[in-house]
Amino acid sequence: MIAHVALRLTRRALVNLWRAPLPSLVSVLTIGLALFLGAAFVFGVMAARALVQSWGAQASLTLYLAPAMPDAQARALADRVAREHPALAVVYVDRAQALSRLRADLGEQGAVLDGLSGNPLPPTIELNPRSPLGAAELRQLATELGRLPGVQDVDYGREWLDRLEALARALRAAGAGGLMAVLGAALLVVANTIRLAVYARRDEIEIMKLVGATDGYVRLPFLLEGALQGLLGGALALAGLFAIQRWLLPRAADAFAFAAAANGPGLTVGPATLIAASGALVGLFGSWLAVTRFLRT
Repeated sequence: MIAHVALRLTRRALVNLWRAPLPSLVSVLTIGLALFLGAAFVFGVMAARALVQSWGAQASLTLYLAPAMPDAQARALADRVAREHPALAVVYVDRAQALSRLRADLGEQGAVLDGLSGNPLPPTIELNPRSPLGAAELRQLATELGRLPGVQDVDYGREWLDRLEALARALRAAGAGGLMAVLGAALLVVANTIRLAVYARRDEIEIMKLVGATDGYVRLPFLLEGALQGLLGGALALAGLFAIQRWLLPRAADAFAFAAAANGPGLTVGPATLIAASGALVGLFGSWLAVTRFLRT
């Protein structure tokens, strides 16, 4: 009995869609475009965050030791850091190597160093993480290493890391705001479209109410109609996203090598199901708003 009623109500919803093809098409296209833009924006933000994190993962640490520290003591400190932090690649650079590097970096102007009476550069310990580290982990590691005896300063690109974190937060906020905006626009369009359909059949609804139909019985076909529109819009959005993932992204990755690390979540079963469900919910809620407002008047 329940299955028969559900089938009849679904058939009514499909007939209503067929009777008003243009408003239904507008709703489907609007939901599809909104979901497509929202999902593409979210995937783009996630890919950009992955790219930002990959840039931040390239950070290294440099420990500047006291210039007067004996070479044997400095090497012993480097060995200690290597033992206590096996996840770091440790390279010790003595004062002579530091001066030689500086001379090589200056190139032709390296001759100006010949006039120095001594070597003013301190020995350093260069640390490179073997696996990516988060910003909080990098800061904690720099604080811990800065407390070692003989370490005068720790350089880990603090300003650059702060800017990357600020950029990641801005991308996250922009993604949430953009998604809410496009879904809100789709919701308004669906609600107005269903409202037009309700007003077009207001005489039929009044007759149903006169013969004893409940608000739930009147409301349900319109809710199914909105959900079907949402599902069709979700299917359109998935088709567009699949086309982009299948044909556009591989060509973009080949053209822009710097963005090779920008890996988004991909259009797998989970995101695809979420997009389709979001379309159905948007259509369902928009229909509920329109029909509820009509029944209250």
